[in-house]
Amino acid sequence: MKTLRSAPIALLGLVLALALVGSSCSSANPVALQVGQWQLSNTDLQDQLKSFYDVYSQATSEAQANQQLRGSSDGSSVGQWSTAFTAQFLNDQMSLQLAKIAVDQRGLEVTQTDLDSARQTLEQNYSTSSGQSVFGNLSESYQQVLVEGVAAQTVLSTALEKDATSDEALRRLFDASGDTYATPQACASHILILAGKPDGKTTPSDADYAAALAKVQQVQNGLTVQNFATAAAANSEDTGSAPKGGDLGCAPVGTYVSEFDDAVWNQPIGQIGQPVKTIYGYHLILVRARGTLTFEDVKDQLLAQVQENPQLLVQAELARLAREVGVTVDGRYGDFDQAKGQITTPAGPSQPSTTLAVDSLLGSGTSGQ
Repeated sequence: MKTLRSAPIALLGLVLALALVGSSCSSANPVALQVGQWQLSNTDLQDQLKSFYDVYSQATSEAQANQQLRGSSDGSSVGQWSTAFTAQFLNDQMSLQLAKIAVDQRGLEVTQTDLDSARQTLEQNYSTSSGQSVFGNLSESYQQVLVEGVAAQTVLSTALEKDATSDEALRRLFDASGDTYATPQACASHILILAGKPDGKTTPSDADYAAALAKVQQVQNGLTVQNFATAAAANSEDTGSAPKGGDLGCAPVGTYVSEFDDAVWNQPIGQIGQPVKTIYGYHLILVRARGTLTFEDVKDQLLAQVQENPQLLVQAELARLAREVGVTVDGRYGDFDQAKGQITTPAGPSQPSTTLAVDSLLGSGTSGQ
């Protein structure tokens, strides 16, 4: 069964390369990225990209660096960068600057200990396969940008986690979800009794189903909305949702197998339905909410997500700040998605003379958080 989750913040994670962008600076728009009052010029961006390229070459190989960052293993694209690389690079730069803004707005302090810890983390992440750090080979100005930004992210994360379960924190996460909850969804819990040992492909035998039905009917006796979560934790054979009281979260139509999906979208809200037979066995389903969901509808789900991954709060805060302070990007390098608060790969080249198409290439992150 599917549960909605968000991905954690990445630090310079390389993604699919779709095109290449030239390195020439634009006299009409000398700013590659602006976050609030902070600006990164095209010239400084090119210096940072070149510095990162040199370090990545040392950590892997020149051929791999050319392929992942330039889209060519033979160096034929020297002077051009993959737009997926530049978009992710600027997205990380934006996140670092937003973290610094958030720290200032909250009156938090980044100590020398925080800065030293951030540098140590970066030195570990920027290393060769043999463990030798190459972080010190980046330009000093770029090192400082990374150290200050990562330290700010850590301080912000610590502050947000202290208040992670408050309605205010969860509301920020809800507001940062963009159109996630704009599409009608159903929030449901279930108790599953397996028929035999199904794999989702093989239909259980009649005897398997009969045994499962008898067992689910026993669970059904005395089952109420109030004790559903307790009963699910004790009896459900869905190992993913049982520890959460059978909670499957909220999901749009078509998420589950057809019989289960039909029940979720047609069963009365707030009532426990009759056993539903699927290829897995029998389910007792409780639909908690359905339709275009409000904050109150999904608050419990957001709380569970935050408890599993506190970094979601940092993502939500940075996305909020990105919309608040204003972000502009040179269209050759990336597009700012206002709804998501992220910089994405350009939909198409704004300067065709400086771009060319390449096959999709899967990159590998050099560091993570």
